[in-house]
Amino acid sequence: MRITATIVRLALLGGTSLLATSIASAQDQAAAGSQPGAADVTASAPVAEPEIVVTGTQIQGAQINDVLPVTVIDEQSIENSGASSGDEMFRAIPQAGTVAFNEQNATTQNNVRGDVGSINLRDLGTGNTLLLINGRRMNLHPGFQTELLVPVVSPDTNEIAPGSVRRIEVLRDGASALYGADAVAGVVNTVLRGGMKGGFIEGDYRMSDGTSLYSYTLTGGYGFDFGGGRGNLTVYGSYFHENGLPVTARDYARDDNRLPLVEGTDFEGDASFNNRNTFGPFGQFDIQAPSNRTPIADDDFYLQPSTFAGCRLQFGGGICARNGETPVAAVRYNTIFGNSLISKKDRYNAMALLSYELTDNIEAYFEGSYYRSESVRNFDPSAILSAVPVGISRNAYYNPFGPITRNGQPNPQRLPGTTIAADGADLIMERYRFVDVGNRIIDVEKESYRLVAGLRGNFGAWDFDSGFVYSEADTVDLERNRVSLTAMQRQINLTTPDAYNPFNGGCLDDPGLGDCTPNPAASIEPFRIDVFRKGGTSLALADFKISRDDLFTLPGGNVGIAAGVEWRRETFYDDRDPRIDGTITFTDSVTGVFNGSDVAGTSESPDSDGVRNVYSAFTELFVPLVSPEMDIPLVEAFNVQLAGRIERFADISATAKVPRIAASWTTIPGVTFRGAWSQGFRAPNLVQVNDDGTTRSNTRDDFVVCQAQVEKGIIASLAACPGAGVISFRSGARNLRPEDSESINLGIVLEPGFLPGLTVTADYWRVKQTGLVGTFGDDNAIALDLLRRLAGSTNPNVIRQAPTADDIALFAGTGLAPAGRIERVIDPYVNLDSRVSKGWDFGLVYRVPDFGAGDFRIRLNAARLDSFVQSAGSDGQEIVDAIAAGTLPLDVTVGGLGELLEVDGRPKWRASGSINWEKGPVSVGLFGSYVGKFYDTSVVRDILIVSDDPNANFFPVDDVFTMNVSVAYTINNDTALDGTRLRFAINNLFDTDPPLADETYGFYSDLHSARGRQFAIEIRKKF
Repeated sequence: MRITATIVRLALLGGTSLLATSIASAQDQAAAGSQPGAADVTASAPVAEPEIVVTGTQIQGAQINDVLPVTVIDEQSIENSGASSGDEMFRAIPQAGTVAFNEQNATTQNNVRGDVGSINLRDLGTGNTLLLINGRRMNLHPGFQTELLVPVVSPDTNEIAPGSVRRIEVLRDGASALYGADAVAGVVNTVLRGGMKGGFIEGDYRMSDGTSLYSYTLTGGYGFDFGGGRGNLTVYGSYFHENGLPVTARDYARDDNRLPLVEGTDFEGDASFNNRNTFGPFGQFDIQAPSNRTPIADDDFYLQPSTFAGCRLQFGGGICARNGETPVAAVRYNTIFGNSLISKKDRYNAMALLSYELTDNIEAYFEGSYYRSESVRNFDPSAILSAVPVGISRNAYYNPFGPITRNGQPNPQRLPGTTIAADGADLIMERYRFVDVGNRIIDVEKESYRLVAGLRGNFGAWDFDSGFVYSEADTVDLERNRVSLTAMQRQINLTTPDAYNPFNGGCLDDPGLGDCTPNPAASIEPFRIDVFRKGGTSLALADFKISRDDLFTLPGGNVGIAAGVEWRRETFYDDRDPRIDGTITFTDSVTGVFNGSDVAGTSESPDSDGVRNVYSAFTELFVPLVSPEMDIPLVEAFNVQLAGRIERFADISATAKVPRIAASWTTIPGVTFRGAWSQGFRAPNLVQVNDDGTTRSNTRDDFVVCQAQVEKGIIASLAACPGAGVISFRSGARNLRPEDSESINLGIVLEPGFLPGLTVTADYWRVKQTGLVGTFGDDNAIALDLLRRLAGSTNPNVIRQAPTADDIALFAGTGLAPAGRIERVIDPYVNLDSRVSKGWDFGLVYRVPDFGAGDFRIRLNAARLDSFVQSAGSDGQEIVDAIAAGTLPLDVTVGGLGELLEVDGRPKWRASGSINWEKGPVSVGLFGSYVGKFYDTSVVRDILIVSDDPNANFFPVDDVFTMNVSVAYTINNDTALDGTRLRFAINNLFDTDPPLADETYGFYSDLHSARGRQFAIEIRKKF
């Protein structure tokens, strides 16, 4: 109570606040024609509606549109984009960055999976953009995934069906001062289609050219006034179905080996484009016996077809053993085989909006919505983790090095020609994929609902708006055809022929395509399991806002004021399957090694949950200092906006206070300069704070051991360091503090009087973020361990086993103290790096004056990223400095630092534009979208070149331009077809493929689409 009272008092103190789109008022505000000084409206409203004036403030009635860099996307613009989902609708915004939550990017059960999209303005990081519906924040999607090694969260953009949207308002500036956390990059407000009178029914059918992919959408809505016109009820519903697409439909997605796709380029033959996996049905094993006991002459071997070079021991059935730990490229597995490129999915949306004037001064309103999605897709078969090998007993029936006799009879499975002891030898299975178990089937269901109730109106000269929001979402991620480690090991180690046989290989012609020698179903079923992940989030929010646009009058006009308080409660839970959360564990029956997860291929992930209460207040002033009536030369108008916010996070005992100041200066009519400075913040999300400890297994180079091998001449350099499985332990902390940010925005708005209807804008922006929540990274921690061991100390976060006799012998004479094998790396979430990003936005809207040829509208929205620089924290800088000084070799790198412009999904340019023409019943639309080139840093030239371009040695991901075209005809007569609209569209007219990239499905799904050219037919009937 003391905290709340303090916030209320601060909220009522004078002036500091910020800009943003006016919410409840903006939905109903309208003015005919173009208004001088209007916001950056990069899309105008349809002919049937007057132009929407976006005020960009909580002060109802204040004319401060010229202060704000706001982009408005109306129904016509959404239709031009060809979007059939919320994800596609928001991707069409050039200021939107990469979409981390997408189904092609969801590779493990630790990712957000299913039919989901995310929002990421400016590419400042998922979770830095605030997504609103009718002016109030959306609930977060259940689940999270890692971005730069930390868990991030986002609302699900697919909850917003394009057909329910009247317009989208994009505030392209930091907005923490008015909206609070999550608004560092800006605010996206979706205004729903309320206040309808009459109804519509619509059907849309789409086909992807040259494939079996199709989708259809059925939509309907109806609205009516009641109570003598004092009330309105609008209801809306839609159903969407898509049948899905296998990877075989696209050449770039059908095989992990994409070397044929780079033939004739500078990257021809580059091994980075062969991503076939070392874990396949041809397993890799370690014999627990001296290496001289078999013709293999090595305790490590892997299986391969006998027709391949390097065979040292025949296993029969066309299979042989070859010495070594890592299977050569020809033996590796195509993990994409049998996968889905696009999932089969269904979406259900329902919405109701109700308003009723209780008195002439007070209106009650209600919003209710329900959303459900179901998606199913195939994914690659389960494999064991390199850090969790599985022991195979010497007595296992199919052990080829088992005892000479079994039950007094010769053992038919024991291979001849070895000197393995008579009682046999155990094996360790280090690499294996259970292809004969089948591709994993991922079934994700989500349900969410949202309820909003409130009152708005006025008391005398004061306007008010008070509301309550409750929203809840739940998901169930069910993954079939998984493998229980305990049951699988038991089945392998049976001493009877019904045991599982991991030594029978796969397909001899191409080891990467399926398993041609599957085990019988009876030996698989005992360890085939389903694994679930359940998640849920909720949001409860109550707010109260007051404003008036005429607090008092200055020579420049009326001073406006707004103030408000808000309380919100956010919760989440993440319920993992008992075989993953530590309830059911795996202890190797041969080696005795313990693992907290019993699921092959998945690290232990405990259940987690969290609750956060946030108390906040804001206040805002609009001060018009100069008006046209004052007749001051070169100062037609000068307006200032002041704002401030205080926000208290109870769970981490942190308080953030942020100010904002913005101004606009109209020099002469039609030329306006605008600028803003603000501070912002983002609190660490609930997952980051409440994670009690998550383990992840990654393949990492142990630089310490490899440096000793370099000193002994065993390997040539650290670049040849063989990776090994390393367990990383990540955990949250209550002492994490909010990330801080500082934003600057400077722009110009041109509305030349000699070209009525034309608005041109240009805005420069700069955002500096400090204290970014992240992890140091286990690879960086190991590099730091090497650096400090060179100086005689260690990195305590790299926990090692005691050195063995072999370890001591290796390190002798190297100058390094003996080091044992890495047991795990402690890698907690901390406030770590800083980042400075900057760029430009350009907008053009031209409503061509009527000259008898019909109604023309031209729109252009472009975003130019100038720089994106990430700086290291103290530990990272220690490594960077050591590399620069030559203390550490150049083979040690610290990724994700420095200038990241045009790197891994950050192109310099993104743009979209459209031309629409209407005359009578006919309308034609053209829409173009451009995404610039960038470089994929996971691919490096085999032969490096010298260049001033720091990215010259990385693989270039080409720029891409796509175009949509549509033609529509509306029937206007006195028949039953009156009001019927027929529309035909071609999306991606030239069938442009996404540019090739070294990603899971051969393209950068965070930016590009695999749907190709689509033909769409739409029928719409109004009544």
